[in-house]
Amino acid sequence: MPRKKVITDEMLLDFGFQYLNTYGFEKFTARDVAQKFGISTQPIYGAFKNMENYKRAVLTHVFHYMFDVKLNEKYSDDPLVSLAIAFIRFSEANPNLYRALFVEGFARNHIMFDYSLENYKKIIANSSKYKDSTDEQIEALHIRTWIVVNGMAASSIAGIRTYSDEYLVSLFEEIITYILKNPHIVPITR
Repeated sequence: MPRKKVITDEMLLDFGFQYLNTYGFEKFTARDVAQKFGISTQPIYGAFKNMENYKRAVLTHVFHYMFDVKLNEKYSDDPLVSLAIAFIRFSEANPNLYRALFVEGFARNHIMFDYSLENYKKIIANSSKYKDSTDEQIEALHIRTWIVVNGMAASSIAGIRTYSDEYLVSLFEEIITYILKNPHIVPITR
């Protein structure tokens, strides 16, 4: 009779998430994850075949937590303002995870950006305020707020600046209004 599986796939995903949140991406190997959580590498390779599959699965797990849980926290009645603030607060609460995803390249090949854009489009489609936005406005809103949000997140976790929710609401309302009026001004494309 086969042994009962003691370490589940969900546990391995949680280990990967916790590892990134604590240590970042630099040494994200099966051996290091296993060592930190007191397991062998066998459950990782048994469940995910190789490290690339494990990384992809952990990334999907992280995306769920980030986009479906943390970035849905409400800071404003305006869903795009709320999203921007939630992102900054997420980075402050999870600085190693933020670095792993946005600085060290765990979400390489624009995966994070593309996932973020799809999430952004869903928020806009479900918003009475923004649902009539053009594709040009949506893309301009996403890329330009992405740049501002990441800059503010980085300065906040580096201890350079702190931002109150009230300040952020005011700032992002102003930025979003400007972008909607001027969607054709966009950064260089990738």
